[in-house]
Amino acid sequence: MEWLIIAALAAGGGALGGRGWRGRRRRRELALEQAQELEIARTLADEDVTVLGEQLQRLDAEVADHPLDEAARLDYQAALDAYESAQRAVPALRSAEEVSRVSDILTAGRYTLACVQARVAGRPLPERRAPCFFNPQHGPATVDVAWNPPAYGTRIVPACAQDAARIARGERPDLRRVKVGGQMLPYWEAGAAYLPYGKSYFTTAALTLLNPQNSGGPGSWGHGNHL
Repeated sequence: MEWLIIAALAAGGGALGGRGWRGRRRRRELALEQAQELEIARTLADEDVTVLGEQLQRLDAEVADHPLDEAARLDYQAALDAYESAQRAVPALRSAEEVSRVSDILTAGRYTLACVQARVAGRPLPERRAPCFFNPQHGPATVDVAWNPPAYGTRIVPACAQDAARIARGERPDLRRVKVGGQMLPYWEAGAAYLPYGKSYFTTAALTLLNPQNSGGPGSWGHGNHL
C-alpha cells in the first residue's frame, strides 16, 4: 500500500513540476517578446524623431528670408519643443505600448510645423487630423482618399496632400516601410510586434483594413476589423 502512495505522490509531483517548468518557459518567452517589441517601438519612434529633426532643418532654411509674425514664431517654437521632448521620451520608454506618448508629441510637432509653413505661404492653417496613413512622418492628413490596394478592394484612409495626389494620378503612395526577414514591408503588414507603433497613430480597425487574416505573422495583425 505504501508503495502505491509513494508512486502517486511522485506522479503528482512530476506533473506539477512539468507545469511549473512550462510556466517558467512561457514567462521567459513572454519577457523576450516584450523586449523585442520594445526595441522595435524604440527604433521606429527614434527614426520618426530623426525625420522630424530633418524637417525642422529644412523649415529653417525655408523661412530664413521670411520674417515670422508672433503666431508663426510660437508655432515654430512649439515644433522645436516637441522635437526635443520626443528625443527625451524615446530612451525613457519602458514598454512598447508607451510609444503612444512619443507619437502624440510627434503628431503635435508635425502639426505646428505645418502651421508655420502655411502661415509663411499665406495658406489657411491645416486642420487637426490624424497623420497620413501611408506614412505618419508626412504629417497631418489633408483628405480621406479611396485607395485600391491589390486583392483588398477599396478602402478609405487619411492621406497627406502629396500621397492623395499620387493616388489621383494612379501612382503608388510613399509608404512607411520596415525591414522584416530581409523584406521591406509597409509598417501595417510587418507583424504583431509592430502593432504598438501603428496603434499609437491609428485605431486598430484602421490598421487591420488590409489584414483580416488571423495568422499572427507578417501580413496580419490578427484581427478582423474593417473601416
